[in-house]
Amino acid sequence: MAVATRGWDRRHLPLIVTAVLLVALYSGALVFYDSTRSLRFLVDLIKGNAAMGICAVGMTFVILSGGIDLSVGSVVALTTVLVGTLVAGGYHPLLALGVSLAVSAAFGAMTGYLIHGFSLPPFLVTLAGMFFARGLAFVVSMQPVGIDHPTFDWIVDELGFSLAIPGLDRTWVAATALLFLVVLALGVILSRSTSFGRNVLAIGGDRQAALLMGVPLGATTVWLYALSGLCAGLGGVTTALIDSAGKPNIGAGVELEAIASVVIGGTLLTGGVGSVVGTLMGVMITGIVRAVLNLDGRLPSPWHHISIGLLLLSFIVMQQVLIRSARRAS
Repeated sequence: MAVATRGWDRRHLPLIVTAVLLVALYSGALVFYDSTRSLRFLVDLIKGNAAMGICAVGMTFVILSGGIDLSVGSVVALTTVLVGTLVAGGYHPLLALGVSLAVSAAFGAMTGYLIHGFSLPPFLVTLAGMFFARGLAFVVSMQPVGIDHPTFDWIVDELGFSLAIPGLDRTWVAATALLFLVVLALGVILSRSTSFGRNVLAIGGDRQAALLMGVPLGATTVWLYALSGLCAGLGGVTTALIDSAGKPNIGAGVELEAIASVVIGGTLLTGGVGSVVGTLMGVMITGIVRAVLNLDGRLPSPWHHISIGLLLLSFIVMQQVLIRSARRAS
């Protein structure tokens, strides 16, 4: 009696490799470094990569559609400066946060409109957006702006929860780590359980076929980049909470780290294949590499970038091999 089996899609191989690599890195850290054998290490890993990780969630959707967003780091800086300036000007922190997030989402929506409305390359439009948002951040304030307000201090020091797991220590999960986890959960739901997520995958898989199927390319593109802008804004809010300041020069390179985490997480640069869960694994891999280098102390900090560069190059080569193999098979 023949049993029907579902064929395995080789395009998901990068995600499997990512999972194996994450387990191997974390296991190695547990074996060689005592300080990693605690709940606090894991929570600090999430907290320390929260801003970049939130940006990476938005970047996942952009890359899934076959696009790119180079303006993320600059939008992070613009958001922090807006929050700091508004709070220093006497506005309530919650209002400052709301206004800053609205600006970041609107910035992303305008980017999406330009890309679709004028059939412009996402690389060039977001590159221009990177310079524009960075310049705008310096226009708002040439110097760092300190944030001093009771509500802001309460968010930083009190908003969160105490986490305890049997056999491990008790640790505090701060608001920044909590925000990262919430954004991740919402990203998973948005990608898997909504028509928007399915439309993004359809556009990334085959844009012409998506158009023939009735996918609203214009609206999806605008909302897609608005989401990326909003995530960058949330990354800026996280950065402002951590630093208690708005800094116009912060966030340089965040977009590149976010792209690296997304690709290492198994999302194809050509679009159509990937997941937010994979991005989480990519963020954790880059975070563990940084943490291990800091704990070891024998290699200088530039080796973090060298390691991530080598990992990224390996995953890009793997993707190209899989794409060419799929083309030959078809």
